[in-house]
This record gives sequence, structure tokens and C-alpha cells, in this order.
Amino acid sequence: MVKDLIIYTPMYVTFFWTIVLLLSNTKKNKAKRLLSVFMIFAFLVYLSHALFFKQFEKAYLIFDSIYILASLSVYPLYYWYIKILTVETGYTPKNLRLFIPAVILSVVTALIYILMKPQERFDYLHHFLLKNDTQISETILMQSQKIVFITGRIVFAIQVIFFLIFGRKLVIQYNKRVANFYSNLESKTIVWVNFLLSSFVITSIMSVVFNIIGRYEFLDSPLLLLIPSLIFSVMLFSIGFLGYMQNHSVLELVSDESKSIEKNLKDFNHVQLKEQLLNLFGKDKIYKNSDLKITQVSSKLQTNRTYVSNIINSDFSCSFSDFVNKYRIEEAKKMLTDDLLKNYSMNYISEAVGFGSLNTFIRVFKEKEGVTPGRFRDLQKSKPDRV
Repeated sequence: MVKDLIIYTPMYVTFFWTIVLLLSNTKKNKAKRLLSVFMIFAFLVYLSHALFFKQFEKAYLIFDSIYILASLSVYPLYYWYIKILTVETGYTPKNLRLFIPAVILSVVTALIYILMKPQERFDYLHHFLLKNDTQISETILMQSQKIVFITGRIVFAIQVIFFLIFGRKLVIQYNKRVANFYSNLESKTIVWVNFLLSSFVITSIMSVVFNIIGRYEFLDSPLLLLIPSLIFSVMLFSIGFLGYMQNHSVLELVSDESKSIEKNLKDFNHVQLKEQLLNLFGKDKIYKNSDLKITQVSSKLQTNRTYVSNIINSDFSCSFSDFVNKYRIEEAKKMLTDDLLKNYSMNYISEAVGFGSLNTFIRVFKEKEGVTPGRFRDLQKSKPDRV
């Protein structure tokens, strides 16, 4: 019973998120739809593991080519999912090239099994996959199948490195683009993908190690099997949950960017534009608009948003979001040290200075000042030289 739970838990997790994601409004959210496909393929991988560990030998041999296809497709699918979140607004057929190794190796595996005699399949399973110490004479087909299997593991290891590097690059570029457009980044950035990509390294290394050790080593040790089962179940559940909660993608960003209408533009030089920008924030306090976007700033200045972004990036060495938040934090510090406002709640101050939520206010304040706003207020009250 316990061993069955250990074996089937990753399957339960992937099946659960497949259903949840498919039942959500995936027609409008292409990323979630693709993530549901990822969960289906992950389910097939762990179904294959279940057949192996339950020692359903005939079923496993039939399913082995599907396992090759699924195991070599999960990383390309996740990378495609990241692309839908960060750079692509629709399904691009060229991404199908990512699955060529999976398809080729899967087809070759199936063909070799078809050509094998029943005894060859039996010997291949027990001698190579289960590592039974039996003396047999390997046929050409058995040797070919071994080569295909080992090639699949090598391809898997290459995928891990490739998709980690390029996936992180896409996420960094997207987050930078978002930070240079919106002032409040809550629910818009996808920092969690970076976390999961890093976690993928650990789980992938474990996958490679487990493949080198061989799944046969786990057959008679439920406790040993619990380690990969628990790690992969937690990882897959995190992917499903965080992916389900992620509603903002490059599609929404492109839509917001396209709404900006630039007309009646003024011909400012760099110095003049910078001065106008500082006046807009210092005197007009435009940062108090919690939904402030760089297009609204450029519209106020009657200039191109690219010019505004370039000034902020080059002259102030920060993103648009950081630039806005500096003003919000300074305004918040004034309010926190004002005796007339000492009874005002943090939520009120957060909204008054332009933050979209109290959590964002606390997080950003601590990043800038090293303490929470509540602690900052207490420290100011305790200063002996305060009047």
C-alpha cells in the first residue's frame, strides 16, 4: 500500500493539474493550455515508471517507446511554455522542431521492438533494464535498442543544459521589459519560473543520476524510491499551482503597449526632456497613480516612450518601475515621520503613495531601506533628537 502510494503520487499530481488546467479558461490563455499538455506528457512519464516498478513487463515493453517520446518532450514543452509567457503571442509551428529527437528516438525504439522476437524483448528487459545477472548472447537488435536508450539519456542531459540557459535568458529579458513599462509589477513578472528552472537543474541531475544507477535499484526499496517520488511530486505540484496562478504574459504586455497613441509629439532635447520628467514626478507627483505605465508618462510629456525609457535607464541607471518606486518610497518616508499621520495605517500610506498592494509596499520598502515601513516608523519615534 505504501509502495503503491509512492509510485503513483507523481501520476496523481500530474493528472490533477491536467484536469484543473483543461477546465480553466485555456482558450484565452495559451500558456495554461500548453502547460496542460506538459502535464499530460509528465503523466505519461510517470505512468511508464509505474508500469516498471509494478513489474507489468509486457505492458512496460509496449509502453517503452511512449516513455521515450514523453520523457524527451517534457523539457521542450516547458521551454515552449516559457516562450509563450515571455516572447511569443501565439503557437509558432517552428517550435515543433524541438520535438524531433523525441519523435525519432521513439519511432526507432518502437520499430526495434516490433522487429524483436518475444524472447529478445524478454532478454533485453531482464538483462539491460533490470540488470539481472543472466548470461545471454546479445543480438544485433538488443544492442541497437541499448544504443537508442543510451542516446535518449544523452539527449535528455543536453536538453537540461540547453533549456535552462535559454529559458532563464527569456525570463530575464521579459522581466526587464515589464519593469520598463509598468510601475507596479505585482503578478506581472514571472520570477517563479526562474526559481523552477533552477530547481529543475537539481531534479534533472537527479533524473540523470537515477538513470545511470538504473531504476532497477529502486525496485525492492520503497524508502529509496520515496526520495525521487517526493521531490518530483513537489516540483510538479509547484509548476501546476504557479502556472495556474500566472495570468499575465507577453500577450497582455503587447496589448498594453499597442494601446499607446503617440501624437502631437514635442521636439525635446535630452536635457529638456529630463527636466520635464523630473518636474512631472517631483511637482506633479504622477507616481501616486497606482496603475502608472510609461506610456502615460510619455503622453504627459508629449514624447516617445522609448525616449523616456532611455533617459531613465541611462541617466538614472534603473528600470521605470524602480524609478517610480524611489519617489513612492520617499513620499512614504515623509508620511511615516509625520506626527499628524502617526495613527494612519500602513494600508492607507501604501495606497496614498501609489503602491498597488500593501505586500508590494512592504517588500519594496524593505528592499530600499533595509527595514519594513512599520519598523522604520518605530525607529523614527525612538530617536531622542526628534522634536
